[in-house]
Amino acid sequence: MAGLIDMIINNPAIIKSIAKQVGIDTGDAGSIIGKLAPILMGGAKSNLESKKDSGGLIKHIESSNYSDIFNKPEEHINNGNFKDMGNDILAELTGSKENSREVAKHVEEETGISSSIIKSVLPMLAPMIIGALTNKSAPSMNSASHSSTSGLTDMLTNLIDQDNDGSAIDDIMGMAAKFIFK
Repeated sequence: MAGLIDMIINNPAIIKSIAKQVGIDTGDAGSIIGKLAPILMGGAKSNLESKKDSGGLIKHIESSNYSDIFNKPEEHINNGNFKDMGNDILAELTGSKENSREVAKHVEEETGISSSIIKSVLPMLAPMIIGALTNKSAPSMNSASHSSTSGLTDMLTNLIDQDNDGSAIDDIMGMAAKFIFK
């Protein structure tokens, strides 16, 4: 999972685009993204592993436009529809608006950056999570036949937790998922 998170937090185009759109410096944007990315990726993992319908998340991941959004964030973040799309994905990753508010409050406590700024970053970052999953899963989806949603779900879950080693990052993800889906 660390590889997927690294794809996001080490992507200067994402950081610069979000910073510009929100009106903060890139250092603050990087701090926020560094805290939010593992929580949102943990939400994706929890959604995919849960008994609840993850079909909405799967449909987003199967959509080809998220790869382009991830690769060229500066071209998409300013789009008027981007926030609505981000909020739809955010609902899949956090479970509810209330959970999103709790995530923002939690990250505010960790970073000292206003939760209102963090709440404005969340719907911009959510499509980047899907874009990272789409980019990372594309070779597997193209080379393997996933005739069922469960096959795709299993593959994506394995991508998020490739080493399945119970590392600290996995523990953080578990805590984040419990925090989000309480």
